Amino acid sequence: MEPDSRAHGIDADTILGNNDVMNMDIISEIEKELHDNPYDMTSLVFLLYDTPDTALQRLIVFQRVSNDAGSSINLNMLHEWFRHAKHSPNWKHEFVEALLICQLFGIVRKLGFNVPAARRHYQTENIHVKMYINPLKKALYKLCENINSDNLLKLKKTLLTYDIDTTEYDSCELIFLKLMCIKFITIDQFQYGKKVLGYKVTLEKLLKIVENLPGLKKIVMEINLLQQSINEEQGTVQSVVTSTPAAPMKVDESKQKDSQENYYNMDFDDVFKLLGELHLDESSPELLKSDNQNKLGNDSYAIKSNKRIGVCVIVNQENFYPSKDSIEITGQATSLERRIGSDKDRSLLERTMSSLNFSVFSKTDLDHRLMLKFIKDVIKYQVTKDDSIFMLCILSHGVKGHVYAADSVKVKVDDIQSMLDSEEAINIHDKPKLLIVQACQVDETKSPVLVADNPNYSCYLEKSNFLIYYATAPDLEAYRSERTGSVFIQILCRTIRKYANVEHVFDIFTKVTNNVTLLCTKVGYKQVPIFQSTLRKKLYLQIPQ
Repeated sequence: MEPDSRAHGIDADTILGNNDVMNMDIISEIEKELHDNPYDMTSLVFLLYDTPDTALQRLIVFQRVSNDAGSSINLNMLHEWFRHAKHSPNWKHEFVEALLICQLFGIVRKLGFNVPAARRHYQTENIHVKMYINPLKKALYKLCENINSDNLLKLKKTLLTYDIDTTEYDSCELIFLKLMCIKFITIDQFQYGKKVLGYKVTLEKLLKIVENLPGLKKIVMEINLLQQSINEEQGTVQSVVTSTPAAPMKVDESKQKDSQENYYNMDFDDVFKLLGELHLDESSPELLKSDNQNKLGNDSYAIKSNKRIGVCVIVNQENFYPSKDSIEITGQATSLERRIGSDKDRSLLERTMSSLNFSVFSKTDLDHRLMLKFIKDVIKYQVTKDDSIFMLCILSHGVKGHVYAADSVKVKVDDIQSMLDSEEAINIHDKPKLLIVQACQVDETKSPVLVADNPNYSCYLEKSNFLIYYATAPDLEAYRSERTGSVFIQILCRTIRKYANVEHVFDIFTKVTNNVTLLCTKVGYKQVPIFQSTLRKKLYLQIPQ
């Protein structure tokens, strides 16, 4: 496609000047100036090079050289581009447009060009305008600009689930070049001689991944619209392309704002200030030295020894990323925010259960396969015949009877329960099993202002010797502070530490439910923890006094 050089009444030669100031020497000088700005150089190469394999190979070397503080090697990447591009009549336009897209206005001014006029002409802020730079390259660069470091890490993790390793790349542009090289995404250019007639693009897989990353849905919609527009034009010879942008898809701004907002920044310190009213001290309970089993009657589960009560497994899902399984198998576009503050819950659970002489095994950010394998391995190799109780704590997002693994795959709570009762879990058969679920979700069909912690669990248990305790009842919400952790887990641990050696879990958990409900009501919120039980006897976490 060849754009109209007089779009909006501005003559392209007026913008670029009528002299030959742009030549190989000037390109070399610009390259030297950008030597200490690897990101800008990477962006220019990404936009200007037509062959992704060549661009990627050169940028990989450039990345290594840039990371070497003592290196002064100049790879002449712009010089090499100029050697091939100078035969095109539009190379100056391509170069200036690339500089403007990268917002290198200082260089544009040094070249003597009119920056405001050039920006109006090329409309570099609008991805729907097709000028001299490959329009999809321009759109993907804009996408790179919107991907922060957290989302970049999630993107790399997601691509690993497709067996695509991009962990060595420092920038999003290198990742996209890699995807072009392996045809995960395609941007095919149709030419007649040196004239570009159109493009055929395939970005569906990438866009499906990116729309699962927080805050990127709007730009994904814009790129998808551009992709449709370009593909509709394929095969049509166009010597003139209007500079009027395609009408962007309308997005409800209020909903878009909600979708990008972090709903886990709620300040619930007022709730935690009220903990003092409950007199739930932080001190560990005094562990009894006696192993006298007579203190537990026939109506209670046996505890063989206070020296080792049992095993506690903690799965803390704090950071989430979309995966091939979550996207292609479930077919859902799920964007899960980071659960800031969950590390406070994990740490307190570890300290609490260790103080009760449980052997604690804890891991963070496991995909669904590793999550289930971790639980199975602990049951198979760490639980002994002398253990009296098995406890599993899951801290994550959740919905409709599921908890999310770090790869955004939903795992059924029922399946976890069945696994704990399977032949592989023979070490914990006939032993009481506690499952603590702090599972959070945001209801994207509404305009949420709170963290929803209700996984909408099954209405009854089928297995015996189980107790499942949820942070909140169905249709209610639960709260987490980034600085102090969740109300439920924090109060649960404080209550256990105080009453473990005097009361059984039904009474302890009833106190927790009451205290959580009381505190949340005081600050104007409603949260009611709930537990289901098929325990057949009283369960103590210590041999009681």
